Amino acid sequence: MKSKVQLVSHSLILTGALTLGILAVGIGRSLSSFQKDDSTMGGGSISSNTANPMQISQAKTIRPTSGFNREQIDYFMEVAIGSEYNQESIPKIRKWSGNIRIQVLGKPTQADLRTLETVISELNTLANGAIRLQLVDRSPNIRMHFAPETQFRQLEPAYVPVNFGFFVTRWNHRGIINSANILITTTGVTQQERSHLIREELTQSLGLMRDSYRYANSMFYQPWTDITRFSEIDKAVIRMLYMPELKPGMTKAEVLNVLNASQARSR
Repeated sequence: MKSKVQLVSHSLILTGALTLGILAVGIGRSLSSFQKDDSTMGGGSISSNTANPMQISQAKTIRPTSGFNREQIDYFMEVAIGSEYNQESIPKIRKWSGNIRIQVLGKPTQADLRTLETVISELNTLANGAIRLQLVDRSPNIRMHFAPETQFRQLEPAYVPVNFGFFVTRWNHRGIINSANILITTTGVTQQERSHLIREELTQSLGLMRDSYRYANSMFYQPWTDITRFSEIDKAVIRMLYMPELKPGMTKAEVLNVLNASQARSR
């Protein structure tokens, strides 16, 4: 395994022919109790070598009642549209609808559980009622496993080593996400790093599946970090994704039309 100093975290999205041709059987077993539908899978965080990139300045703070500025819209288009690998011919929005039921499995620490509860509360606020995340003991549509990285392949056949956090999402033909499998390591990282992974993987499983080199204090920053708070621009893109006007399955052009109109109204 590479050392944490060498690691870069970025999203691996497995879609289309790659998923259906290679991974459908394995992922189907992992998510066998979840809702079945015409679907595509997407997933998680993968590691590789990199130099430390320069810090890039953060966008202006967004007020909850304001429109979104150009910098925020550009960042949303980067992290929310399409796939990191095996690019779709027409990249689209993927998002949840309704209640998200999260079951915790494995051996989380008390700090892990407190972090998860905090992140759930923040995401519910940012989604503004469009979705509702909650912890459950049964019938989940998200399973979050806390286990050693060496066990990840047993928990998720689509797992790609070496990763300390990983997710796989499943959506239907309309682009509505209906299940996810999240893996968080219990070994090889500090508590703060694991708290970061909990926040990152859960947030990305909501539909913000791409990473970026743009902002070093963003939860979607590609290189390895241990930040444990959403930046202001992170909050903006989460709000954007769960705007009622942005529908699952929308193309890049359709999303831009909606966001540009929102920006124009705020002037």
